Amino acid sequence: MPGTATTRIHQALQQEIAASVLAPGSALDEAVLAKRFRVSRTPVREALLQLSIQGFVRVVPRAGIFVATLESHELAEMLETLAYLEGLCTGLACKRMSATRRKRLACLHRRATRVQAKHDAQSYLELNESFHGQLYQACGNPFLVQQIQLIRLRTQPYRVRHFAQQERMRQSLQEHADIVEAILDADEQTATEVATHHILEGSRTLAHLIHLHPEKLSAPLPVIKHADAGPPCARPALNWVFASAAPPVAAR
Repeated sequence: MPGTATTRIHQALQQEIAASVLAPGSALDEAVLAKRFRVSRTPVREALLQLSIQGFVRVVPRAGIFVATLESHELAEMLETLAYLEGLCTGLACKRMSATRRKRLACLHRRATRVQAKHDAQSYLELNESFHGQLYQACGNPFLVQQIQLIRLRTQPYRVRHFAQQERMRQSLQEHADIVEAILDADEQTATEVATHHILEGSRTLAHLIHLHPEKLSAPLPVIKHADAGPPCARPALNWVFASAAPPVAAR
């Protein structure tokens, strides 16, 4: 129910969890939240219940409510699912994308090429949001996009922890070039395959980073917003495309 206190609290907490303002493992107190949002504890409890159902928080009996912490195998499963959903989405976009939107996608890639050459990570990140947003809008399947965005939100505190390295930016740009080429050629199968590879490759080292620097998970992140990236939510300045996430328990 848009506009209700429960919805307002749910959206605010979801955004803060995705942006690591509320880091994995953080305790959530109903009374403190009720005071913060100037409401009774009932809408807070309802919002936390919704977040629990979605997997953003976990209720531990006789201990409290905590921001969910993903185990390595859970993160691996989610990111593998994300890769194949992104591939499916791109394949559908290839089949359904209008000529105008194809040109727009190619234009975004050319702009990204220029900012990558200038080592402008922040501009590249924003263009990356737009690039993927074009694919989401063109796939013609809002339910599929909703599932992708939910997984991205669930895994975002982990995916954004990779540094915006120039090598990863260059590699990401080349993977985008492969996607653009497949879409301009109307090659649905190749578009699906290269988009899946793009997410898996971009996920390759996250588990290793977390293993080396677990303390980074507790640091808040700056956020950006972009109109083409789906419904409003907090977005870290280190975008998911630079994140890596191949789990240590399973080789990719």
